[in-house]
Amino acid sequence: GNLTSLIVSSANSCSSVEIDRDLISLLKKRFKKNDNFKIINENILNFDLKKYVSDFNQIRLVGNLPYNLSSPIIDWCTKNNDLIKDMHFMFQKEFAYRCAGNENSKSYGKLSVICNYLFEVEILKEVDRSFFVPAPKVDSCFVKFIPRKKNVNFKELNFLKKILNLLFNSKRKKISKPLLKIFEAKDLENLNIDLDLRPDQLSSKKFLELTKLMEKYG
Repeated sequence: GNLTSLIVSSANSCSSVEIDRDLISLLKKRFKKNDNFKIINENILNFDLKKYVSDFNQIRLVGNLPYNLSSPIIDWCTKNNDLIKDMHFMFQKEFAYRCAGNENSKSYGKLSVICNYLFEVEILKEVDRSFFVPAPKVDSCFVKFIPRKKNVNFKELNFLKKILNLLFNSKRKKISKPLLKIFEAKDLENLNIDLDLRPDQLSSKKFLELTKLMEKYG
């Protein structure tokens, strides 16, 4: 509850979604004098945010998350994108850098492109494992996400994922072979894409151009 304590002390209202009943008992005791604090006993992945939100794009999400749920929670946030102003999450360091990666970084991959498409991502602080009790085997990062779009085009997002899967399935090979299987060479020339590149050398902008081309092809 240390992170929650900081939020409760500065926010007009703070709602905590928690599935563990033992932790709920501890939180209720710790914050029983705080009128601006509410606990919702649910699994965040099944939580219907629309039932609790009246002002669109005003929710600020903060969490020290279970690291094994990092990707599913990002997906959940995407589905609730129109309600969220920003997110501040504690992630495993490796995962955080994958979220914030670009074609000039070693951590760049499918997750980097998807996160760049959906959010502005900023790593605010690296957090050493020694700050946690008990100390985990990994270091962490506190990361800020700001949704780029109020309404996500899920059809376009699905095409983007198809392109990413197609190319990153052969991460160490040139992009020419898989792309020429589905696109005409002249269309790729029009996009000014270097077919000698590997997937992790292609910018997020170029991935999105390929996505729009795939949409055109149907």
